[in-house]
Amino acid sequence: MTQGLTVTGKKFEYSGSLADGIRVTFKRSAQWIGPDIIAVIRAEVSRRSPVLMGASRAPLVRDSVGETLRVDHGKSPQIMSYVLPLLIEEGFCRVNDKKPFVIRRA
Repeated sequence: MTQGLTVTGKKFEYSGSLADGIRVTFKRSAQWIGPDIIAVIRAEVSRRSPVLMGASRAPLVRDSVGETLRVDHGKSPQIMSYVLPLLIEEGFCRVNDKKPFVIRRA
């Protein structure tokens, strides 16, 4: 397992890669985030930069990548908490250091 940090500084463990999909592991469960959803996130950031992150489930952040994930793809906006730090680490994008988090394409 590899350890990552969310943009708020919380640790998480995952395996896999952005290219192949990642499996985020929690104490009693795990969540698979496939490469197709990672591609959606990349496309939204590229197309809409700067764009709100919107990792909150409730209330859903309007005009955010998280809203797109929930409304258009039926996925939890919280996956942004795990994918975004990896995209930042890769050099794909950057984010400001306080809420509301705004993503900018690098």
